Formats: sequence, C-alpha cells, structure tokens
Amino acid sequence: MKLSLLRYLLIIDALVLFLLGALLILAPGQVERAFHFQDLPPAISYIIGLWGCVFATLAIGYLVAATDPLRHVVWVQVGIARGVLECILGVVYLARRVVTFQQAGFGLVVAGLISIAYILCYPRQQKTSAP
Repeated sequence: MKLSLLRYLLIIDALVLFLLGALLILAPGQVERAFHFQDLPPAISYIIGLWGCVFATLAIGYLVAATDPLRHVVWVQVGIARGVLECILGVVYLARRVVTFQQAGFGLVVAGLISIAYILCYPRQQKTSAP
C-alpha cells in the first residue's frame, strides 16, 4: 500500500514539475507577473527558463523512479532534500523581507507538504525473521 502511494506521489510530483518547467521555459514573463514580480530585467527570463529546464529534467527522474521506487530510492531522497531546501530558502527570504508571503507562500507550503509526504512514504528496510 505504502509503495503504491509512493509511486503515485512520484508521478504527481513529476507531472507538476514538468508542467511548471514547461511554463517557466515557455512563458517566463507570465510567471513573473503571476508571482507579483514587476519590472525585472529581461535577462531574468533566461534564468527562469533555466530553472524550468531543471524542473523538467527532475520530472523525468521522478517518472523513472515511479517504475521501481525501491530500486530508485535515491530519487525519493532527492524529493525530500528538494522540498526541505525549498522550505528553508523560502523562510530565509521571508525573514529577510526579500519576498512577501504572497510571493513565496504557495511554494513554501507545497514544498513542505511534498517533503512530509515523501518522508511518510519512504521505503524502509523490512526486518526479516531468521528461518
């Protein structure tokens, strides 16, 4: 049951990351406006597009991991690390008042939930009883 949940989580995370990656690559200006960032230099669109490439390629890794989460457990670890780091970064930038909660809150909450879900579904070694 837990392994099925982990597979679904990997697939959902992959789909979200792929769609977000595609959006960041194809429509960086709209993403900037959606997150209330105005008057950014045009070169920022390039950085946002690169970020989209990272998300899209992460999605491929998560899809591969969904085929056999036990064999590809490192991808589950990457998912946990990614979510935790995103939360830490969001909190630091909020504390420094670089961004507002309106700008960073959604990503911070989603990253936290994804991390918790991966931790709860993490495949742990089963103790085998001796014959």
